[in-house]
Amino acid sequence: MNFSRVILAYVALLSAFTFAYTPSKNSRPKYSKQPTYNPSKVIDYKLLYFRIKWFLNFSQGNILDVLKENGLTTFVDLIIKAGLEVTFSQPRPFIVWAPTNEAFAAIGPETLNFILSDASLLKDILTYHLGLFLQTYTLVPAIKDELTLPTVQGEVTRINVYRKKGSSFVSERTVTVNGALVVNALPAGDSIIYVIDRVLSQPSRSLDIVELSATIRSKTLFAPTDTAFQALPAGLLDSLFANPKELVKLLNNHIASGTFYSRGFVSGPLPVVSGITVDVDLSPTTITIGDANVIDADITTIEGVLHVVDAVIFKRQYRI
Repeated sequence: MNFSRVILAYVALLSAFTFAYTPSKNSRPKYSKQPTYNPSKVIDYKLLYFRIKWFLNFSQGNILDVLKENGLTTFVDLIIKAGLEVTFSQPRPFIVWAPTNEAFAAIGPETLNFILSDASLLKDILTYHLGLFLQTYTLVPAIKDELTLPTVQGEVTRINVYRKKGSSFVSERTVTVNGALVVNALPAGDSIIYVIDRVLSQPSRSLDIVELSATIRSKTLFAPTDTAFQALPAGLLDSLFANPKELVKLLNNHIASGTFYSRGFVSGPLPVVSGITVDVDLSPTTITIGDANVIDADITTIEGVLHVVDAVIFKRQYRI
């Protein structure tokens, strides 16, 4: 066992106690009938759990060994086929986004064979699943809402933490990376592996269709199909093109501030950039935004996420 690693792990563990709970200056447990505490500094047990787990697993296994032991064999086979064993075994902290075997099967044999036939493309995809991180730390508990993380491939992944409305930091949450659900966390030496339910796609660049949207750091774009625009009443598009301000308002109905992947939506009103809100309606199989159905979800972009919808979000429902 590397002694320096044990010392670092011990410091990380000790810090969880030090910062998770600090008695207030006025607390006098020796004379008080009830303990005095600062509610903002109650122990974050979930973070503490991850750090203890990290300490216990700190020197155990490298990335490829841990992947094999946990049945992520398709990912391992592809890494070996691409000749990336050394890349995934470097002595530095990594965040590994590891798709399950079922996730690789879901992309279909034709697509998978196409990827396998192109060595450069295969390496590109696999190294996009290998994130760069500067310290040995459990990443997800440290994220408030959203984080972009650079990868060995060169592009970034977008990590989102969605919590139940009105819930606290330590309550139940959903974590996604580029919309893929994180289903498990596996320590692997200096690195940590997050198991995900789909293969990641690299971000595309969506067009800043209006000036206002360019000021939003992260955004959700609902993009109607050509057929959706063609279904508008005759002459409406021509009148909109003749009135740029009204056209901008219409387009801004399709942009929301913040990154909402499909797993981040909740039923209810969603504010959009135009200054109104549109209704979000969720069912087990569909997502409806206003009068539009999402027909292709979770397309990661540089600016956030894009959902293709089958209708123009035109009708104003509520004004903020």
